[in-house]
Amino acid sequence: MTDDLDALEDERAIELSSIAAIFPELVIDPQDPFCATIDLQVTPTKPLAVLFPPLADGAPPAGLPTPPTSDEASDVASAKHEPDTNDAITDHVVQDVHYLSHLPPLTLQIRLPQGYPSEKSPVFHLHTKPSWLPESTLKTLRDAGNTLWEEMGRDQVVYTYIDHLQQAAEGGFDLIANEEDSLRLSHDMKIALLDFDIKATRSRFEQETFDCGVCLEPKKGSMCHRLLLCGHVFCVACLQDFYNNCITEGDITNVKCLAPNCGKDSKPPPAVQEPQRKKRRRKEDRTLDPSELLQIPLEQEIVQRYVKLKRKKMLESDRTTVYCPRQWCQGAARSKKYPKIGDHSQPADSDSEDEVEEPPTYDKNASEDTLPPPSERLAVCEDCSFAFCKVCKAGWHGEFAKCFPRRKYELTAEEKASEDYMKMHTTPCPTCDARAQKTMGCNHMICFKCNTHFCYLCSAWLDAENPYIHFNTEKSPCYMRLWELEGGDGGEGVGLGFGGGVMHRGPVHEFAPFDDDESDAEDDHP
Repeated sequence: MTDDLDALEDERAIELSSIAAIFPELVIDPQDPFCATIDLQVTPTKPLAVLFPPLADGAPPAGLPTPPTSDEASDVASAKHEPDTNDAITDHVVQDVHYLSHLPPLTLQIRLPQGYPSEKSPVFHLHTKPSWLPESTLKTLRDAGNTLWEEMGRDQVVYTYIDHLQQAAEGGFDLIANEEDSLRLSHDMKIALLDFDIKATRSRFEQETFDCGVCLEPKKGSMCHRLLLCGHVFCVACLQDFYNNCITEGDITNVKCLAPNCGKDSKPPPAVQEPQRKKRRRKEDRTLDPSELLQIPLEQEIVQRYVKLKRKKMLESDRTTVYCPRQWCQGAARSKKYPKIGDHSQPADSDSEDEVEEPPTYDKNASEDTLPPPSERLAVCEDCSFAFCKVCKAGWHGEFAKCFPRRKYELTAEEKASEDYMKMHTTPCPTCDARAQKTMGCNHMICFKCNTHFCYLCSAWLDAENPYIHFNTEKSPCYMRLWELEGGDGGEGVGLGFGGGVMHRGPVHEFAPFDDDESDAEDDHP
């Protein structure tokens, strides 16, 4: 009991208890009243530039031993060329620099030995987790504790030392000499440091109070969201109501900041004086990223709809978009620029401010020099996987075959007559575009190439299980016309030309360009 009272009355215990009253985060060791630990927040006045050197593609992780080789000459040669390879990789790798406002705390462990403060100096131990602070910097900070103890005449120094560390943290521990430099850390620390910075920023944001620009009411940061692009703050309820209505109604252009003048203060790029300019500058896209909509949060189904509508708008506004020639599909062709969305990730951003060249034309009647080369004419539908030519819209015919039907001035009289006959006396399959000519029977056809059931009169796709409902439905254009042209469509005798899917007693049906595959399709009798 006497020893406990002596410990409480010890000058060291009094100093630590006084500091604990100033810094509530100070934790005194219950087993040793003269030892304590405190985590000091590292929040530099200016965000600290941190560089994470990326690994080269295909390079093994650092620290792995190099396998031995039996050829000493090759070892020497590889040693000579190794610096050049690294230099080449460094020159072509984009610098991964992040500006962090919050870094993992500096943990200070304090031990006051017997004889402190007059005879012995305090023992300070510093570390961070992860170890982002260089060991040389930690040593300098530890030595500063003994220096302060000496400068203060070997008096109580713990509070002064903590204040010194806090001031050093505000200055970024002088890790960067000038604004152009950056702190180089291991790539393994990237996720941990970025995650800590995001969580610390969010925690500080939730403790503040903001005035919502929509409802004009003060709200705590925990009930608000700061837009990533511009930094304006609105309450979550107002953002959810507005964005849900916009996406439900298909008005995705207004899924952006709600501030009236947001984005209007930026200066437009200087005008280009070149009279013959083939490049143009796209308008900046200020709509929100889908990942930010999930953070607000919005329902995942709403965000998925937003992504689909945004991609659809991009495709429709791009003159280079090519669509499937199949009338029952008409999906967009696969594109690296606009990959098909499988989840709620962000589609490729095509509305950047970078200058882009004018797109080529795919009009088959345009001059040859304006058309893309044959090697770039292949397109594959993203919905039905149909491969076709971007120019003639027919099934893919290869790079070394000319598009057919070719432009009229390129056709000979014989080719022109063959083309007219095919248009008049055949019907294309709605699936594979193979031409079929009926010799006799009903108008229920089965394609020899892909076994698709279709109507010979209008080239419509028929249900294989009940194909005759097409001819028994009153609203159908082929109602009660199953046996029309029972004698075939050869154009002989009466000289009647059916027109290949064009109903001779009804409106003209637009058909796809004919393919090189041509045969008599099977007709199926009821």
